[in-house]
Amino acid sequence: MLFPPPRKVSEQNSKLDYSRRRWLILPHGAGFELKEAACRTAAELSGRFFAPVEVTAGIPGSGECLLVMARDPELPADGYRLETTPEGALLFASADAGFFYGMQTFRQLLAKPSQVPGLLIEDAPDFPRRGYMLDVSRCKVPTMESLKALVDSMSRLRLNELQLYMEHSFAFAGDERVWYDTTPLTPAEIMELDRYCRDRFIELVPNLNSFGHLERWLKFKEYRHLAESREPWYYQEWDSWYQSSLTPGEAALAFIDRLYAEFLPNFTSGTLNVGCDETIELGHGRSRELCEKRGTHRVYLDFLGELAKLAAKYGRKVQFWGDIILHEPDLIPEIPAGVTALAWGYEANHPFREQCAKFHDAGIPFYVCPGTSSWNSITGRTANMLANISSAARNGRDAGASGLLQTDWGDGGHHQYWPISWPGITAAAGWSWNASAEIEPLIPYGIDFAFNPGGDGTLGTYLLEYGRICDAFAHPGVNCNLFWAILNAPDRRSNRELLEQSTLREIAAAMRKLAVWRRRIETRPPAASRLVLDELDNSSRLARLALESLAACKGKRIDRAAWNDSMRHVIGRHRDLWLARNRAGGVRESMNVLENFIRN
Repeated sequence: MLFPPPRKVSEQNSKLDYSRRRWLILPHGAGFELKEAACRTAAELSGRFFAPVEVTAGIPGSGECLLVMARDPELPADGYRLETTPEGALLFASADAGFFYGMQTFRQLLAKPSQVPGLLIEDAPDFPRRGYMLDVSRCKVPTMESLKALVDSMSRLRLNELQLYMEHSFAFAGDERVWYDTTPLTPAEIMELDRYCRDRFIELVPNLNSFGHLERWLKFKEYRHLAESREPWYYQEWDSWYQSSLTPGEAALAFIDRLYAEFLPNFTSGTLNVGCDETIELGHGRSRELCEKRGTHRVYLDFLGELAKLAAKYGRKVQFWGDIILHEPDLIPEIPAGVTALAWGYEANHPFREQCAKFHDAGIPFYVCPGTSSWNSITGRTANMLANISSAARNGRDAGASGLLQTDWGDGGHHQYWPISWPGITAAAGWSWNASAEIEPLIPYGIDFAFNPGGDGTLGTYLLEYGRICDAFAHPGVNCNLFWAILNAPDRRSNRELLEQSTLREIAAAMRKLAVWRRRIETRPPAASRLVLDELDNSSRLARLALESLAACKGKRIDRAAWNDSMRHVIGRHRDLWLARNRAGGVRESMNVLENFIRN
């Protein structure tokens, strides 16, 4: 089994014995990153062989060749051609990245070196840029060990772009009051991670929201003059209060310029994601008169243009979230040259086709950006996740998108544990490489290959099933499911309406599905680390408590004291499990969400 599935495989109905072969031979002009990758591959493979696998850039005087690499300039940059023959395997590529991805495929073929299938594989990705974005501003900031493990998993999945979404979680000197309870990433850590990524053919793209979502800055007196809203502004549609967007102008640009000067030089990437999504206050505060005169979306586009100029000063081209400009498509052709739009949406029925067409027809480079469907869920949302990602991949490929960026947010306290995101990351990697493939049946294998080496596919199967428990409800929710809605802001209008639509029969059905799932994982635990098993145990306990609380809201009697005790136990375990992968900053904020529910 191969993941991501190659474009074209020609089987030769033979089994080859490579168990006594020795050498990985590098192509002419191999770069440092490819040499390092080959050495890591040899080390990983050596345990499967009679003698250690070795790497050379020359012609070995003795010993049989396991893999010979040679350049073929006709192949696409990330593409490769791999052939297994009785004399060893041949790998052709035009660029070092193609050799790297071909080696990933070869590693999978060597699960049993004495039974290597005879194959000819011709492969290349549908999307030049295949990325993953992790939110490190909503509470969770992973440890360096966790970030490096993520990069290793991404490299196995052939993803080549990593973004860490930031609002305030970088250690800006002199702004400790903004990030003091975050345990932020430092400049030295960014540079270390950047190098680690480059060694694995991944580009660490800086991501710093530069217009909206800056409430953690604007709440402080010294920055409040930069806010669009002088006081928190109520947005009726989302039933929430906001003071998070900058008001466009020279003062805001000077502020962002200062942040860029400190932040950007720590990255080697030539790209910057400036964010600029959900600037919902624009035109309702300090810029009201300007927006009434010029138009809100024109003012937005002008400020985006100024941000692009600032980024260019630091040698960066800009990406930005495309949601705001899509409200006035006539302005899309005026997006500054070299700026890439990010068409994002996280529901199964998101109109990727229509949005892609708007950017394509205007000649604007763009990515499609689906989501893991793990945030605001506790359990994940498998059906939504699969439909959302496959739609983004298909429509993005057909419209000529230059990339697919899988997003993984931490809204509401980042209560989902890391394995809940693995199915979505794996699915996005598969479809971004081969948008026509039948990816769903391969996800359990892909999860083990990338995140859980040594597993037999059981873990991935359990994770996909866990994310289907929410299907017991006729109204599964938008950007959330019932498990999260009852525990996080149940009084918010959208959540309240969702909870009111649920029935006791649906709650009972979900409880049965959850109980069956727990029994299965207890009686046949997957081959996974103790940490993963503990995370799934605590997550499912939290999901059960959410259902019990929802049933109580519908009139079913529960022992509230026992429920509170169980919740306290879950919260305590949540803290311990958090610290196993993430920094201490943010855990208190995440726990407070659940503790407030106990007090209510």
